[in-house]
Amino acid sequence: MRALVIAPQPFFSPRGTPFSVYYRTLITAEEGVDVDLLTYGDGDDVEIPGVRIHRIPRFPVFGAAPVGPSALKAFLDIFIALWTVGLLLRHRYDFVHAHEEAVFLAWFLKPLFRFRLVYDMHSCLPQQLSNFKFTTSKAVIRSFEWLEDRCLESADAVITICPDLAEYATGRMTDFGKHVLIENSIFEPVNLKDAGQDGGTGGGASARGSAGAVSAAAPALPPVPAERPVVIYAGTFESYQGLEILLEGFAIAARTAPEAFLLMVGGAPEQVEHYRRIAREAGLVESEGADAGSTATRSANVHFTGRVAPDVARALNADAA
Repeated sequence: MRALVIAPQPFFSPRGTPFSVYYRTLITAEEGVDVDLLTYGDGDDVEIPGVRIHRIPRFPVFGAAPVGPSALKAFLDIFIALWTVGLLLRHRYDFVHAHEEAVFLAWFLKPLFRFRLVYDMHSCLPQQLSNFKFTTSKAVIRSFEWLEDRCLESADAVITICPDLAEYATGRMTDFGKHVLIENSIFEPVNLKDAGQDGGTGGGASARGSAGAVSAAAPALPPVPAERPVVIYAGTFESYQGLEILLEGFAIAARTAPEAFLLMVGGAPEQVEHYRRIAREAGLVESEGADAGSTATRSANVHFTGRVAPDVARALNADAA
């Protein structure tokens, strides 16, 4: 059996959808399926036995593709479409596994190439258009809703990543039996190529799911403060996570529960600095030094670790209040 996986994202990068792409593809290959994975030119190379990774050209002059819909993604998806057609002409695929907006292309090509279609639905695409302020045109949004509905009906299998999205998708489908919910979780490390060289994802040998973590030379981490209730967020620091709401809400809670402590695990350096500023503006005090529970930092109520090794993220989660 042979499959084509289409992932219109920078792959690999330590955020939600690329992690799902990695683990779904890994498991598919482990089941004995011969896999071609088509993705953007940007991203870290990974080792997945039985998987050939095909990349469209890189365009460094335009920078990295942002999360969510954008003019750059639309431009890059033109090349994804051309490469997809080329692969379909050269190979006979039993099924195509389309992530995110790649399903629109796969839906159009399905009758021509007679493959079975797996739609990996990571979000409501019409909703993303307005959430990311890509367009306010009702006509465009309605067109995407129509396309999404056609894809949900045409797909032979639909994967969603959370209960809310599952409820949304099944509410627009007539065949509920083809739907499956697979929530994002922490699995085994991501195997990066050239792990020993600088230039990988954080320079480390592996990466791990929801903490957006990499096993680089991890920074000295504070222990979870003793005898203090600890709230831990471990995940990506992308804007759609709403971390400013978490920080502002925790600042309000800390007024009546000053002993509470917030540990923020994950995030690229520039993202961490951004949310540090928000934390300070909300009135939170960040711990200093290696010991978040020491006398010197007794008044602190938040600490940002940055990206950490997988085992560290897991251990910190286990110590949460």
